[in-house]
Amino acid sequence: MIRNYPLMPPGLLRYAEATWTPPFPQALPSSVATYAQQASPWKAARRRVLRSLHLRLAGQTKLLRERIDPTVHRRVLWIHQGTPQVGDSLTDLAARELLKGRLGRLDLLTDAHLLQLYRSDEVFSQVASTPAELPGPYDLVLLHSASSRSVKDKLAHYRDMPFVHVHGFFTGPEFNRTLFGYYRVAQLLGLDLTQSAVESMACPSMRASQVEEAAVAKLNLPTDAIMMAIGGVRDWCTYQQWPAVLQGLRQRGVMRPVVLMGSDNGLTMRDQIVGADTGLTIIDRVAQHTLGEVRAMMRRAALVVCADGGLLHLAHTAHVPVVTLFAGISEPRFRLTSANTTRWLYGASWVNDIPAADLVASITQALADADRSPDRPAPHDPR
Repeated sequence: MIRNYPLMPPGLLRYAEATWTPPFPQALPSSVATYAQQASPWKAARRRVLRSLHLRLAGQTKLLRERIDPTVHRRVLWIHQGTPQVGDSLTDLAARELLKGRLGRLDLLTDAHLLQLYRSDEVFSQVASTPAELPGPYDLVLLHSASSRSVKDKLAHYRDMPFVHVHGFFTGPEFNRTLFGYYRVAQLLGLDLTQSAVESMACPSMRASQVEEAAVAKLNLPTDAIMMAIGGVRDWCTYQQWPAVLQGLRQRGVMRPVVLMGSDNGLTMRDQIVGADTGLTIIDRVAQHTLGEVRAMMRRAALVVCADGGLLHLAHTAHVPVVTLFAGISEPRFRLTSANTTRWLYGASWVNDIPAADLVASITQALADADRSPDRPAPHDPR
């Protein structure tokens, strides 16, 4: 798997390899084969030694537990700090569903801008961005990583509390964060779940608040609409051919209304779409909603179309059919599970490599399949 390092003792090499080897036996979709060929085991071993030493000198090694015991660990705090992306947060924390009903209380400490994802959560009892906002005390801390801000908060506020690692020292390759979380939490709980059972349930979750659901209901959006997420943070995952896609849909007789959504970085594309001769009804909702409201709108749509990013994973929480675009290092196997109803297209370097005609064909087929599906929830279902 890794380049030959004849001067490195085998034990030290295994010690380094453990930083990119998952702690559970299931196969994890990842770029580990490529990463192992490029990584320096000397640097990986040094990084692990420093992080282990930091925990040991802080008196944490004796507090590390190998299992979550619900009979002992009734009040648990999950510290997930330092991962600012919406998509990473939703996927990393998806496995909290395995803890539902098994604990007396599960709280979350995370970045302030991510709190809106979990304020109406069914699993987390309370969510906060500072320890002072949390009730405590706790029996156990779920520490996301040995390298993140989670460690800093653990030492500052929960130094004497037992903890378990979720990611621990694992770092480096691209990987499926949803599956990692499910496999790891199942392992920590000692659950006897088959790999297929885990994969069939591994999906991010989120609930909009009643206020957000009511706000979206007042919009009276058409229930047969296509929702398109436009704009993007990075150029390589920002699609530029939306006007051509809409024109292609009209040419194929798809005359459904289209709801545009996204943040401020989608405003320029919104203007291009509105100014284009698409022949379709365009409903502009760009940069006007909270994430909960966007999720509520997704639940009322016939199909969500988006590039890889936070809104893809938000759509997965809505259990709605999705067509999504991937490119480069963002491979479908790192983002999707069998629990997702998602079609995908892939561009070699960036999503704009995907022809508009191919996306039109995928959207058309996805709509046809969704119309035939007996399992799709009713549009008003607030899940």
